[in-house]
Amino acid sequence: MRPLLEKLHKDHINLARLLDLLSRELDALSAGREANFDLKIEMLDYIEHYAEQSHHPTEDQINKIAFRKKSMQAHKALYDRISKEHGDLIGLARTYRKTLEGAMQGEVLLREEVETRGREFVALQRQHIDLEEQEVFPLVENALNDKDWEKLEGQISHGEDPLFHRQDFNRFRSLIDYLKAHEDE
Repeated sequence: MRPLLEKLHKDHINLARLLDLLSRELDALSAGREANFDLKIEMLDYIEHYAEQSHHPTEDQINKIAFRKKSMQAHKALYDRISKEHGDLIGLARTYRKTLEGAMQGEVLLREEVETRGREFVALQRQHIDLEEQEVFPLVENALNDKDWEKLEGQISHGEDPLFHRQDFNRFRSLIDYLKAHEDE
């Protein structure tokens, strides 16, 4: 796998780990146990920030070049779908984060509503990751040649991951601590 795709794949693994954590938090909420809203908000802030600033722009640049290839013309609908999903997913993360912030600030929300919105977010994120891993990445890897990859490597800035690479303790302290405490899960 090409280095850029390997980085994106690693991002997907890290995101899946966070989605597992969010699912456990939603299970606790559903069971009537205390749910850690601060942790969920921090997680959504990270997902929004990193997806918007680094992950999706990298995918978008790669896809833009790959899907222009003649061999990829038959996959235009796939390109349109994933491009639209990038914006939709960031919007959904932002909306769910605001829902959680509202709940913490005393906004009246049903527990089921908070859980349903969270489960929808998790499901759509997982669907998107699966689509990219199973369909998009293999197509892109086959469509681009060495020259294309070299050009992309020169164009794409490698933003550091503030949670899994260069840990930003000021912004993601609770999430970093939680992940360290649960590394074996």
